[in-house]
Amino acid sequence: MAEAVKYKQPRKLNWVVVVLLVALVAGAYALWIYVPVSMRKSEVMRVLDETSSEFTGQAARMLADDKQVDKMLRDMRSDIQALGVEDPQAEYWIEIDDDNQIRFGVLYSDWIRLPFVEPREKVVELQMFCTRPGRGAGWTCEGQDLQSRDFQADQPVDGI
Repeated sequence: MAEAVKYKQPRKLNWVVVVLLVALVAGAYALWIYVPVSMRKSEVMRVLDETSSEFTGQAARMLADDKQVDKMLRDMRSDIQALGVEDPQAEYWIEIDDDNQIRFGVLYSDWIRLPFVEPREKVVELQMFCTRPGRGAGWTCEGQDLQSRDFQADQPVDGI
């Protein structure tokens, strides 16, 4: 008859546990660093969406009065800065291409600070693009990340 094998009791702290703990701490730290940048980007897109919605809701008045557009741009800038966008060289825009096409956007740099290395710059360029088929029709708005690879792949290349 076969004899039962007796194994030693494993230690409470072995190399597998240490590796798992280090991976857990590294993952938590990465979340601590990258989540605020990602959340800020999402909140900036929300502000662009709200601004475009407010504009398109009163488009006839806005298209007729440049002062109203300037005020809306100032409000959009202050709302975005209140989210923590602290780039003094940030660019904000409301571009009225024609009566049926409007762009709301922002371009700013966010900094990712890691220990033992230089801070890394993350350039964020977001735009809300609103169109309508004609006067009296409803507006359709689309959020765009102008820094994404998908958006850049769709753009025509000059000189070809």
